[in-house]
Amino acid sequence: MTCWLICCTIMLTALTAGAQENLVRNPSFEEGATNEGFPVGWTVRVPEGVELRADGGHSGESYVHIVDREADAGQFVESERVACRPGGSYTASAWFRTSDACRPGVYINIYDRLGTRIHNVYERASGPTDGWVQVTVTAEAPIDAWEVSAAVYAYVGDVGDFDADDVELTVEGGEEPGSLGFERAQPGDREPVEIGDRLELFVDSFLVDAMTGGVERRLHHPVPREVVLRCDRPWEGETSAYIVVFQDGDRVRMYYRGSAGSGSDDQVCCLAESPDGINFERVDVGQYEFDGSTDNNIVWRGRAAHNFTPFRDPNPDAPADQLYKAVGYSEAGKGLGGFVSPDGIHWREVVDEPIITDGAFDSQNLVFWDALRGLYVDFHRKGRAGVRDIMTCTSEDFVHWTAPVYVEYADGRKEHMYTNGIIPYFRAPHIYIGLPARFVPGRTKIEGREDPGVSDGVLMSSRDGLHFERWEEAFVRPGLDPEVWTDRNNYPAWGMIETAPGEISVYWTEHYRHPTMRVRRGTIRTDGFVSVHAGGEAGEMLTRPLIFSGDGLVVNYATSAVGWLRFELCDETGEPIPGLSLFESEVLFGNELAHEVTWRGSPDVSALAGRAVRLRVQLQDADLYSIRFAPGD
Repeated sequence: MTCWLICCTIMLTALTAGAQENLVRNPSFEEGATNEGFPVGWTVRVPEGVELRADGGHSGESYVHIVDREADAGQFVESERVACRPGGSYTASAWFRTSDACRPGVYINIYDRLGTRIHNVYERASGPTDGWVQVTVTAEAPIDAWEVSAAVYAYVGDVGDFDADDVELTVEGGEEPGSLGFERAQPGDREPVEIGDRLELFVDSFLVDAMTGGVERRLHHPVPREVVLRCDRPWEGETSAYIVVFQDGDRVRMYYRGSAGSGSDDQVCCLAESPDGINFERVDVGQYEFDGSTDNNIVWRGRAAHNFTPFRDPNPDAPADQLYKAVGYSEAGKGLGGFVSPDGIHWREVVDEPIITDGAFDSQNLVFWDALRGLYVDFHRKGRAGVRDIMTCTSEDFVHWTAPVYVEYADGRKEHMYTNGIIPYFRAPHIYIGLPARFVPGRTKIEGREDPGVSDGVLMSSRDGLHFERWEEAFVRPGLDPEVWTDRNNYPAWGMIETAPGEISVYWTEHYRHPTMRVRRGTIRTDGFVSVHAGGEAGEMLTRPLIFSGDGLVVNYATSAVGWLRFELCDETGEPIPGLSLFESEVLFGNELAHEVTWRGSPDVSALAGRAVRLRVQLQDADLYSIRFAPGD
């Protein structure tokens, strides 16, 4: 602790000194060269003619030797750009040595937020020099300044050799870099939370303490893709429903209800498989007879088939004959039955009585194994206050369950949650993501329909399995097709699949009660359910205090061509930690699933691990989808 305080005191003193802090990374070239041979922290206009030498410089061992042999071209070696203080007075200096008439110089380059150089000044030495000489230049940053750098160069028309060393760039005064008129986000009184090195999403308000300017949390929507299954077999039909998808080794399994008629004997549970989550084929299991033939994909027939919902059990203690489990109407009595299978095809009811009895169950009810809690978790249907709602309970053995309780919402809306679709997010299993079907029975869009109602899919999330935040805005919105504007369409499947790098697939039903009943796939960016977003108006977001255990901050983000983000680590009061301020952050733009943020060229934040810090993010025309303080290599 004492060492930490001393270190922070030294850094804070340096920051306060302002004019004495050198903004140039690797100013004396002692960090050596990159793989391309360039000095670390520097870019080179023409690689030929720039050589890093280590036989004694102005200070230390290293310096840069530059050769300019072309009278109609110059040479330019520029430091990494850093955030600029508008109105600040910048001073740059460098030490030069030359034995001929070459006139080496030092530049101050100032850029706007689009990377266009808007101001530059320079000063040159006259060669030959008597050993090392220092050249200094000053400039005031204009109001639209965004980044600044120092450079050493040989001007067009100069020909010769020179050495450069000990480049310095300092600033006095000026505004905070990139001040854009919005207020600084102020910390509230939320308690610190330990996140370790786990991935964190913005699907809920758990991390965010304050947002200012044009920043908001924004819900994103899956992009509709192809139809992956048409329910056109005689045992399927127009009321097929309750889709389940999960990764099972090198295949994706899809279970669904086939519904050829209105009676329970006409409902079956069917199985299709896919190598990629896109191209599904029915599995001919040859197990149940339909219309005199067992040439079909039926894996269960009977009362439970109405809402048979399987999963692959990752519980390491699961017996070999119970590697797959499911819930559905109990064949043994009124309530929810538990079913087990060694292969996902041959099923039996685990006990001769319902395992859960408090509920309505006339929906897609589900159970999964939560490895973090070490429990089986159930979510099932029961009405409350005049609407369809969700209950939950837990079990250690899949057979004996706690008394069910209703889930609670952060909002007070009364909406029919027809299904719930809740599952631990596979990349961050401490977060439950639910994709329930929201049923609106009082609305009818298509005239002449006997069955009223319209539906969409919404997104909700929880960190304890009991308290949920849900979005009022739809996650899956009905499209242009009139046949998705009839009752019980757009029901999201239970489960999601990673179908390509950076791509998650979700699925939903279309054309319910139509002869063309089908299942459509949609895609969303990895972690891309909700982002911290800014459009044309910039702003900033400040998190609650976070206690992390990683070495570097990794972000999933996207910007436009003119968009940007930058980052700051703060103490609990919101004050920047020296060396990790917005002023020292890279200005990030692009589109990456995992980028390690740097400050003054370094990503290392390990000195802060285990201590409560806040993350401040400024952004414009950009989205931040997830963060993680990742462990080092």
